[in-house]
Amino acid sequence: MSVDPFILPFERISSADLPHVGGKGANLGELARAGFPVPPGFCVTTAAFDVFLAGVGETQALYAALESLDGRDVEAARRGAEATRAALGQAPLPSAVADAVLAAWRALGTEAAWAVRSSATAEDLPDASFAGQQDTFLNIRGAEALLDAVRRCWVSLFTDRAVLYRARNGFGHRGVKLSVVVQRMVMPEVSGILFTADPLTGRRGTVSIDAGFGLGEALVSGLINADLYKVDKATGELLSVQVGDKALAIRPRPEGGTREEPLPDAARRARALDDATARELAALGARIEAHYGEPQDIEWCIEAGRIYVVQARPITSLYPLPTPAPDDGLHIYLSFGHFQMMTDPMPPLALQVWRLTVPFGRTSSGTEDAPHETRSLALAGSRIFVDATPMLRHPFLRRRVLGIARHVYEDLGRGMDTLASQPAFQRGASSGRATMRGVGRIALPLLARMLHRLLVADPASLLSRVETFSESLLAEMRARLTAAAPGGARLREARRVLSELMARVLALPPNILAGVVAKGLLGQAIQRGLLGGTQEDLSALERGLPGNVTTEMDLAVGDLTDLVRPHPALTAVLRDRPAPEALAAARELEGGPAFLAAWRAFLERYGMRGPGEVDLSRPRYEEDPSLLLATIVGGAGPAGASRTAGEHRAHHAALATRAEAAGERLIAASRRGLTGGLRARLARRWVRLARAGMGLREHPKFLLVRVLELVRDAVLEAGTLLVQRGTLATADEVFLFRFEELIAALEAERAPDLRPLAEERRATLRRDARRAPPFVMSSEGEIPVLAVREDLPPGALSGTAASAGVVEGHARVVLDPAREVLHAGEILVAPHTDPGWTPLFVHASGLVTEVGGLMTHGSVVAREYGIPAVVSVAGATRRIHTGQRIRVDGTRGIVEFLDGGAA
Repeated sequence: MSVDPFILPFERISSADLPHVGGKGANLGELARAGFPVPPGFCVTTAAFDVFLAGVGETQALYAALESLDGRDVEAARRGAEATRAALGQAPLPSAVADAVLAAWRALGTEAAWAVRSSATAEDLPDASFAGQQDTFLNIRGAEALLDAVRRCWVSLFTDRAVLYRARNGFGHRGVKLSVVVQRMVMPEVSGILFTADPLTGRRGTVSIDAGFGLGEALVSGLINADLYKVDKATGELLSVQVGDKALAIRPRPEGGTREEPLPDAARRARALDDATARELAALGARIEAHYGEPQDIEWCIEAGRIYVVQARPITSLYPLPTPAPDDGLHIYLSFGHFQMMTDPMPPLALQVWRLTVPFGRTSSGTEDAPHETRSLALAGSRIFVDATPMLRHPFLRRRVLGIARHVYEDLGRGMDTLASQPAFQRGASSGRATMRGVGRIALPLLARMLHRLLVADPASLLSRVETFSESLLAEMRARLTAAAPGGARLREARRVLSELMARVLALPPNILAGVVAKGLLGQAIQRGLLGGTQEDLSALERGLPGNVTTEMDLAVGDLTDLVRPHPALTAVLRDRPAPEALAAARELEGGPAFLAAWRAFLERYGMRGPGEVDLSRPRYEEDPSLLLATIVGGAGPAGASRTAGEHRAHHAALATRAEAAGERLIAASRRGLTGGLRARLARRWVRLARAGMGLREHPKFLLVRVLELVRDAVLEAGTLLVQRGTLATADEVFLFRFEELIAALEAERAPDLRPLAEERRATLRRDARRAPPFVMSSEGEIPVLAVREDLPPGALSGTAASAGVVEGHARVVLDPAREVLHAGEILVAPHTDPGWTPLFVHASGLVTEVGGLMTHGSVVAREYGIPAVVSVAGATRRIHTGQRIRVDGTRGIVEFLDGGAA
């Protein structure tokens, strides 16, 4: 076959040729060069496409019209696509291109039938889903039909769906070009799709094969219920066979084209593959996966007993495996983000912060200059996962860990149990003496301190103990960082501070655990009749807790709202202008000076907090006060006009009063019989401990965030120095690098240019932002599928009951709390809520979140505020729309639609 700029035969194509032959063509060439059974063929290159477009006089105007589309106006996209197709459909096929295509075709044999497929340069990529948007033509025979199919493929780059997809996802129309794959047509008895990892569960060790009779178009188009075969990739064992009802087959016509052929009953319910062929396909898929180094979606067909591969592409829907990979069997990982109620991706430095901070799972303490990072945290998709394997492999620890998990986060507990019950995980179970010793070294001192608080310490002293310790540690960390010279030395000290931080903050949890245990003891004693009282009074103890630093912050936001509400002009400025401009303008408005004085005091106390605060790279309130101003405007606007000053504090005080009254009822109900006095004293201590201890729940996190602010300042300072050296474009790019990379750049004699690497890592974050992290997964990528509850009313959404009560109202879906305003009395619907979101709770009448458990942040705060809450509602922000009337049943864990069903 001659060498031609318009033609590339498969044997001369590799993955590097993607700009010339598109994703599909590059994959086929790569497969053919590697020796896989690919039917012969060639690609009509993008150079031919460019020459074709050059013959269309109005190309520039057509592209300009397409580039103006924003993806929201479907009708405009349809009109633009139709106009482009009409113009291209009338353009002549360049004679040089036609001659090259026909020469390549004749060299391979004119008697064969051909498949002519579109191959876009933005297709079959690891992070894009363009496949299927352009056209394919099967069983093409003859020169005229071949050239016509090539033209129609080019024109199909501008189908309605392709144009709309590019517009919505920010892919420029000019930058996407089209090659055409011309491949000898296989006339298969059986065809289908093979996934080298299970696309439903994510399990990398299972090959999933869909199969049907005839051409694969029937399966791809959804015209049949295909057979489903599951094969163990390692052993070749056939795990399961599900025979589908294959109503028809698509067959080639002798004269060209295809037809649908209904199948008789016996054939439509017969297996398309026998065991041996299924195993052979699985083995072929494993070899292709090994070649590419990642799981593949493979189209295959069988003609006269021979298997052919007609396409292979990455499986883009799989969540990445955690790294580093385990070295001792199946592992189970828990999502750190689901516990912290912040599931967004984090840049490299923010991820390293937590691997330095967590004191568990270190091989040693490392060196003073380079502290070791924990092996208990793995990374996947720019997110953190906790390796729970050691505890789940120990029989004693497993029972307790699963019990706690089911109580704290129901879905997480169920998912962990599903994975830990698998034989592959059980084979790794052991006595775990090393694990017990490690747990003991940390747990026993905590237990001793907790017992002291439970049995001896004055409950009233817990708050002062915690605050004194926190202020002392914070002052020490600040002094250490201030003493270090700016740049590399200060970053080294920041790294050391982080490596010591969590181990020292562990002095605080015993105070909280004492409260949790005291409440648990009260519950058990009431249940067994040892103490008097009701479960309702016991639950009421969690309302209006004293000393909760996050609740105090939220109440302070309510105070700021009270200062703004009487002044419409001030409200309008805060609503309509950007934050810096609004705050500057407030000085000249009625009520502005008083508001600004309170604002400065608020930032002095809480300015280091913010949404997503576990991510060191996220701006804090003092840097970006947009969320706070949106919250204040929402409470001061028309919906909150009927509220009186101090109403939020009065509500919290009333909850505290009712909680204290509930505690007194528990104590009084225990004062009966000969031992009533003793039991009442015990009940009184446990009631006081429960409220004092649980009120301290947010203090460890508050201390961590305050220390992280010091580290963040040091990191941004280093970023400014690197910008001055020309190493980075902006100071905030510093978060895209690890500590050692930044130190090396700061101390290098010649400043390196890290800007290209920064852009590459920023692109990784953008790609990972489109992934939905699982709450639990195995080291093989398996994500457990949980059964749907049976008591769900028709059309309702199911979740975890997190705060009792029922409320009806209008939903407000908030994805970005800095840009969306929650008005007083609305029901907050959010993907998650960490402490930075909770100022919204001051105005919310109910809460629905997509992630969370009984003891995660949003649930605890909702109970303290006394607002009904349902968490772990899958797809809540997509299925509920702002303005819809919904009923949130926080007692049963159900969300119902009062004016129409879910989307």
